[in-house]
Amino acid sequence: MALSAVACGSKSQLLVPEPAEDGGVVVFDSGTDSGIDSGLDGGPMPDECIELPFMDPPSELRVSFVAQIQSAEIFFLVDVTGSMSDEIMQIRDNLRSVIIPGLGDSIPDIRVGVGHFADFPETALGYGAEGDEVFRLLQAQTNDLERVQIAVDDLPLQSGSDTPESMVEALYQVATGEGIGEYVRPRSCGPGLVGYPCFREGEPPIILAFTDAPSHNGPGGDETYSGIRPTPHTYDQTVTALRAIGAKVLGLNSGDFGETGRAHLTALARDTGAVRPDGTPLVFDIGRDGRELGPSVIEAVRILVEEVPIDVDVVLEDFPGDEVDATGFVQEIVAFSATPADGAVARGDRFDDVRPGTRVEFRILLANDRIPQTDVGQSFFLNVILRGDGINNLRETLVQIAIPPRGGGVVCP
Repeated sequence: MALSAVACGSKSQLLVPEPAEDGGVVVFDSGTDSGIDSGLDGGPMPDECIELPFMDPPSELRVSFVAQIQSAEIFFLVDVTGSMSDEIMQIRDNLRSVIIPGLGDSIPDIRVGVGHFADFPETALGYGAEGDEVFRLLQAQTNDLERVQIAVDDLPLQSGSDTPESMVEALYQVATGEGIGEYVRPRSCGPGLVGYPCFREGEPPIILAFTDAPSHNGPGGDETYSGIRPTPHTYDQTVTALRAIGAKVLGLNSGDFGETGRAHLTALARDTGAVRPDGTPLVFDIGRDGRELGPSVIEAVRILVEEVPIDVDVVLEDFPGDEVDATGFVQEIVAFSATPADGAVARGDRFDDVRPGTRVEFRILLANDRIPQTDVGQSFFLNVILRGDGINNLRETLVQIAIPPRGGGVVCP
């Protein structure tokens, strides 16, 4: 999931004001396009520009943005064992008319994928039945609703045999694309994509897990597989893999098997950070026939993207193309303010517990004690990346660092 940054330097909302007169502070805020077309000497088009004469006092760049959900990667992971027939029918019937429009009301840009699970088809060991699948991808991430509907319509019904299913192993495969022996083939995606369904890197996935049963290899080693080779992945390995890509698992429970299935979904939601602001895991009871499935999916995602706080920081990257590492101009990053301040905590160079809709401001101190001025102006470029939860790239802002020529002269527009 990605949050928009109404930020200093977003190309569509850039306003580059005149430098302030109070000690070299340059403020960038949202506004209209300033018309910066390129850097010096035909360099890349910057979003912002700041002048750093050699050995002058440090200058301050202010970056502010409002955390608002703009895009999300959503994956439907569906238990297709025999007892799930009603729930599968509800997904088919409600996807086009209820679920996707409801999600779109909260998130302008969504991509959706579909996969299913049952169990290892190892009847001699007491698991599954012939034809059962540990995990299968029906549709990689796409914004084509027709393809998603076709995938949902193609959800099969399998057996599962014993009560626990292969949800934990399926989640591991979703997160990694690693494959497991002859049961699931490995799969890799192109650059900038992760996981079996090819999630966009930097946009942590929202995995909607639909089941009415517990899982083998559940939390605390519950219902552990025995005798299967290669050895299925443990619950802890699965949670680690999900966290590595920032995935959050939201539980949709229609359990006919006591509280164990719900308990497993609750643990997965809790351990992947899919929790309400009060810490309650995002698990919804959709009824034994899935009747509440559509509204529950919409509400689960809405809570996650509109109410759950995130941690926000700034990451700096040198823009390639010259011999100077522009990150060397940066002396300090300070998490300065949050408006409204309710809940958000400034911790040096980052904010913790920022609720969606909060405007945060960072102040970046830059100085040039490295590059002497010459007879011509010089420019170097720095990417300022606004990031959520240590993974989610919210916005990249390209800053032109301009070294004016000897004798002065304005370089930035």
